[in-house]
Amino acid sequence: MSQTLSATLEGMLAALRQGDVPAATPEDLPCFAPQALKGNPDISPEYLQVILASLGPSDIPTLECALEQLAAAGQPGAVPAWLGFKVVTDAEVATTVEPDAEQDRLAKGTASADGQPGIFVAFEDKRIVCGREYSARDCAQMLDITRGPHMHNEQYPGVAWLSLPLMPEGRVFILGSGEIAHYLERMAGDVGFETVVVDIDEAYLNPQRVSLSQRVLLESYDQLGELGAGPADYVLVLTRGHLHDPEALIYGIQCGARYVGMMGCATKNDAVFALAESQGITREQLEATHSPIGLKIGAKTPAELALCIVAELVQVRAESRKVG
Repeated sequence: MSQTLSATLEGMLAALRQGDVPAATPEDLPCFAPQALKGNPDISPEYLQVILASLGPSDIPTLECALEQLAAAGQPGAVPAWLGFKVVTDAEVATTVEPDAEQDRLAKGTASADGQPGIFVAFEDKRIVCGREYSARDCAQMLDITRGPHMHNEQYPGVAWLSLPLMPEGRVFILGSGEIAHYLERMAGDVGFETVVVDIDEAYLNPQRVSLSQRVLLESYDQLGELGAGPADYVLVLTRGHLHDPEALIYGIQCGARYVGMMGCATKNDAVFALAESQGITREQLEATHSPIGLKIGAKTPAELALCIVAELVQVRAESRKVG
């Protein structure tokens, strides 16, 4: 998504520099897509055009900052950042101090600075880049976008906040479309991961079984190198019957994925490790994988196993975002 987002932001920036209204669609800025707004009855995809029409010269530094962050994403020392959007559903209410807000230590008794939509960049280290004035209450909610695109949208009436990450979030490659994959794609998607399910049997890789992920059908696991996984991605070794775990594990290590995890008991995993070592993988590389996969919470059923795997993915992602 980063290349598409960069092109969109460059186009918006060029329009503002020429004094024009920027153009973009919910496909370009997917936090405004219908699927992303599901469950938010007060926000529609059409609101994106309201935000675009509100932008002016003062927003140019914010877009420049967003593009700089996209360019620096993934490099050593880069601080995670998000592009945020202020959505005003009721300007009068948004700028009014509600009685319970008076007691809110974060809001400090303030309302939103104005009833206007806008954009900003929020950083994991609590910095904000915004071309307009914002109140203490706005600040608290602007920083909350680092916790999710809709975090605390219900806290104060009249205003909501959407966001897009300005760094690679990483795809989750589920190697093997068994029963656990069905639960994994849903749970991983719910916490913001893009999922790719891979298998060699079309009977296990169809829209009925895998409906929320990109589906990749291979002729054999010898073609794993064509997937294009990289340092921002997560590789889950879950091949059906464990028959192709060695190839899948070796691929995860060789592609340099951020996370490589393999399901299986110690005896099976030791056998896979031995086969991988015979192919030139070092013991150090093998022991750096999450094998067995997932947090140890006593999981047994496919749904429980998927839960412990996704929990570990969230943990690894959070560690990668730590600043300092």
